[in-house]
Amino acid sequence: MSGTPSIGDDDGQGGLKRRAAIGAAMAGGLALSGLSTPARAAAGVRTLTSRSQLRAAYDHVIVGAGSAGCVLAHRLGRAGRRVLVIEAGLRATLPAVATPPAWPSLQESALDWRYVTTPQPGLGGRAITCPRGKAVGGSSIINALAYQRGHAAAYDRWPAGWRHADLLPYFRRAETFSGGANAWRGGSGPLHVLSLADVTDRTPVAEAFMAAAQQAGFPTTPDIGGEHTAGVGWNQLSIKGHARDDAATAYLDSLANGPGEAAVDLLAGVQVLGFEVERGRCLGVRLPGGIVRPEGDVLLCAGAIDSPRLLMLSGIGPADELRALGIPGNVDLPDVGRHLEDHPLLAGVAYQARRAVPASHYNHCDSLLYVPHATPGESPDILVMCLSVPFVRPTVGPLPAPAYVLVPCHLQPRSRGSVRLVSSDPRAAAIIDPNYLGEPEDLAVLAKGVEIAREIGAAKAFDDWRAKEVYPGPAWTSEAGRTDFIRRATDSFHHPVGTCRIGAVVDERLRVKGIAGLRVIDASVLPGLPAAMCNAAVTAVAEKASDLILAG
Repeated sequence: MSGTPSIGDDDGQGGLKRRAAIGAAMAGGLALSGLSTPARAAAGVRTLTSRSQLRAAYDHVIVGAGSAGCVLAHRLGRAGRRVLVIEAGLRATLPAVATPPAWPSLQESALDWRYVTTPQPGLGGRAITCPRGKAVGGSSIINALAYQRGHAAAYDRWPAGWRHADLLPYFRRAETFSGGANAWRGGSGPLHVLSLADVTDRTPVAEAFMAAAQQAGFPTTPDIGGEHTAGVGWNQLSIKGHARDDAATAYLDSLANGPGEAAVDLLAGVQVLGFEVERGRCLGVRLPGGIVRPEGDVLLCAGAIDSPRLLMLSGIGPADELRALGIPGNVDLPDVGRHLEDHPLLAGVAYQARRAVPASHYNHCDSLLYVPHATPGESPDILVMCLSVPFVRPTVGPLPAPAYVLVPCHLQPRSRGSVRLVSSDPRAAAIIDPNYLGEPEDLAVLAKGVEIAREIGAAKAFDDWRAKEVYPGPAWTSEAGRTDFIRRATDSFHHPVGTCRIGAVVDERLRVKGIAGLRVIDASVLPGLPAAMCNAAVTAVAEKASDLILAG
């Protein structure tokens, strides 16, 4: 056994600049001032200000207080399990966190790890920013608030036990939907989901997009998270009242409302260095100064970038690569860090407006279109979002206001990338290579998305708003021009998944293969991308995982 002491005994570039691209269109702007100390955590969570406050024993240690970690803390704490949550970030008090239109200012802020990919050959050698939340609440603190499940067929490609019918009860359990509960939606869950179908202050450009999509022949759906998830509809966002309802506010803060004292401790501002593994068992979590050893499982919830990084630092991964870095092997799992998937989007098909475009009260995308797939019953492979701000990549060119943009996204890309270690240094960021547009089919699908966006943008319903199409403009007249435009305009939707996927790295109960006492529960275990944003899928997976853990 290692001689490292237990922590209980120790007291001791080139990416898309979203703040620049969207921030100028936001009224006023919000100062990025001040992170709180952890003392602002929920009353139902015991916040630790020093390691001497650790309990004598824990049933579980959760690594990462992102979406999955907060769900697990809530469910396991409510069940009476003694839980320690360790998070590298702190609780955030930035006004922009709670203010939906201000979300672009959070990326590349103090709440963001500010990761960057390797130069991407498919994007002309550009490196792309990879925002990941560094705060209690994780990326749900800094994302664009979209909360959508996507089409059932995408989940039905996953292993048995994790398909749409298996997850539907957990989607419902997680949410309080603004439209009320029904067979598809939940009405009493911790997380509030607002459908913009239920508000009256939507932007008029979004109204025009709805009408234009119908004129182009696309169906409407009254609820993009309900029975019919394809078609044009109103966006759905994690908002309670007029404020962001992230994983921390929804799941941790609501512990204060439970019966009795919650058995959840939060140790924030502390970075995990890896895991203590001996003879095929995870014994605990390595922190600066010692190890925390739970009586039950360690639950790794650090996300699709940092979960594989921590596994590999602990000798769990591709043995040859780890040996070359001087990391002793514990179990050879070649798929750790592989099969990285992410949604590419194209920013964007842009229009100069005839007059000022009213600002969104929400996330700047009040309406969107999930393009029905040509094969009946298959999940959409194209999403088109209507943004009421001048959102284009700097490599595309300038787009002064007033303007609006139609943004195509590829929902089922074929390209696969990887997450690798740069060294054995536990504080070094991973090497992130998403391999965007590495497969020719992905470029072709984005080209189809541009065609659909331009067709909608040219529809009669936009006549009162459209002064002219600025991009792609004449660039779209030749095949070479189309390819060049796509490579210059493509960026990331920031939905990395799959680097510890079910069936390859973890089993169907999310236990790491070959290592007892360690489970992974976050976006890294998803066997594929949902045909939508990923936060809802991660939340449902964590909800189900809590039941698996409680069942033993």
